[in-house]
Amino acid sequence: MGDLVSKQAKQRKSKVRPQPARSDRAKRLLDLVMLLLRTRSPMSFREIREQFPAYKTANIEAGLRAFERDKADLLELGVPIRYITPEEDDNLEEGGYVVDLVRFRLPEVKLTSAEVSALFLAASVARAVPGGTYPKIVDLALKKLAFDVQEMPDTPVDFLDQARTLTQRDPVLVHFPTMPRTQAREIGDRFASLEGATRYRKRLTLSYRSASTGQSCTRDVDPYGLVYRKAVWYLVGRCHLRGDVRSFRFDRIEEVQIAPRPKSPDFERPEDFDIRSFANRSPWTFTPEILEELVLEISPEAADVANEDFGPEASRMRKADGTTVIRFPCGNPNYVVSRVLAAKGSITIRRGARVIERLAQEIAAIEEHYQ
Repeated sequence: MGDLVSKQAKQRKSKVRPQPARSDRAKRLLDLVMLLLRTRSPMSFREIREQFPAYKTANIEAGLRAFERDKADLLELGVPIRYITPEEDDNLEEGGYVVDLVRFRLPEVKLTSAEVSALFLAASVARAVPGGTYPKIVDLALKKLAFDVQEMPDTPVDFLDQARTLTQRDPVLVHFPTMPRTQAREIGDRFASLEGATRYRKRLTLSYRSASTGQSCTRDVDPYGLVYRKAVWYLVGRCHLRGDVRSFRFDRIEEVQIAPRPKSPDFERPEDFDIRSFANRSPWTFTPEILEELVLEISPEAADVANEDFGPEASRMRKADGTTVIRFPCGNPNYVVSRVLAAKGSITIRRGARVIERLAQEIAAIEEHYQ
């Protein structure tokens, strides 16, 4: 019985033929393509055969058939391998194989503005959806789309046509806030109104809720553009109340009124105004409130803060112990207070009565909350 089982096992084993590893063949095909791409002149089968053990069979015809099978597969995959005869090239003593680079390299893709817009929007949606599988691949695709765009857009609609800012530090992406459908529709209508006013240079009257007081006030604004920064849309324009260019968070704009005669411009944006530079400016230089001279003492533990942009009028002095003293005009006390608290003692306010008072109020509120 045991001999019978052993004999049957041997018979089954003899019928099992070893299968060539797919990974080895895939590697051989890739190596063959790279070899032909690197060569400066056509390579004969004799030269190719020396590079691949699969072609170096005892019977040269068997090796040639294996090469022809590989060549046929590469041709089917779109790799245009071409055979050059000595009659075609007088420098050749025997025929050889090359990759036709003219046919191998894909032609340059010429996309219209509408096609770029559609691709960019689709990729942005894929990148912004939470739980995306390939964020790095999508980012690379977006950068490739923006590679050859020459001009900076003024509005989000233009941005979809000209996606240059993707190559900057903070890419503009689609944002999906969680909100009721009715509210989302209202915000969409408001966004369309702001975009249209920006495009046609129409003055706006905004009901805007202040971040510091929480109270609403009326602002007349000449809209210069819309920008997207860190998951928030901003309207950038000249505020007639402040007499300066300001940015307004989209989610704090409660009502919008557009001046009459939609296609008759009410203002001209200054030619030297760069909305990208304005959007990328440092929060230390924001001026939502009246300017006050501020002196900060920054210890070595927070040395990276000392290298931030405090504006063109800022001065720095480095002490022997590594402490840095920054003197600058401050118009954004709330931001200073938040940075001082976050530094946990590494930043000290040496001058600035209004900011010191604001800091004391914040500390008192924190103490009261945790008591």
